[in-house]
Amino acid sequence: MNIFECISTKRSIRSYEDRCISTEDMDQLLNLAVKASTGSGMEPWGFVVINDKVEIDLWSEKIKQYLQENLEQYPYLEQYRSWLTNPNFHVFNRANTLLIIYGNKESHWRTYDCTLAAANVMLAAHEMGIGTCWIGFAEYMLNTEEFKEKYQVPENYELVCPMSIGYMKKQLSEPKRKEPVVFYR
Repeated sequence: MNIFECISTKRSIRSYEDRCISTEDMDQLLNLAVKASTGSGMEPWGFVVINDKVEIDLWSEKIKQYLQENLEQYPYLEQYRSWLTNPNFHVFNRANTLLIIYGNKESHWRTYDCTLAAANVMLAAHEMGIGTCWIGFAEYMLNTEEFKEKYQVPENYELVCPMSIGYMKKQLSEPKRKEPVVFYR
C-alpha cells in the first residue's frame, strides 16, 4: 500500500483479534514512532506497553467508575453517560494491548512531537494490518500518580496519547470526510 492509500483508508479500529501485539511488531512500531519530527530535536517521548488483558480490563472498569462518580466535573462527557453505565462498554475496546505515549514536560513541543509519533504508529500499524484507536476516556486515569508509579513513568512526563491496539478482525471501508475548510488560498 502506498502512503496515499494508507492515509485514505486508515480508520479508528475498535474490534480486535483476541491476541496481544507481538514483541517484534511492537518494536517495529516503536522504532517508527521515534522517527517523527521533533521540535528542537528534543525527542520528548516515552512509552508504556501493556499486554495484559486482565490489567487492561481492570483499568477500563476503574475509568468507568471514576467518570460515573465525577461526571459533573466533565459536562462535555454527559453525552456518554449511557456508555459509562453500560456493563458491556469497554473503554479500551476489549484490546489485549495498550500503547501509551507520554511527553517529557521539559519540552515545550512535547504534545506536538508525541502526537506525530502516535500518527507514525497509527499509519504504520494500518499498513501492517494492526488497528489503533486513540482513547480519550483514558486521559482521566493514565496520567495519575497511581498509574505512573505502577508503570514506572517518570514524574516529569505527562500523558499525550493512550491508544488501544490490536490485530484487526476486519478492514473497514474508507472513511467519509467533509471537504477541507480553506480560509485563504
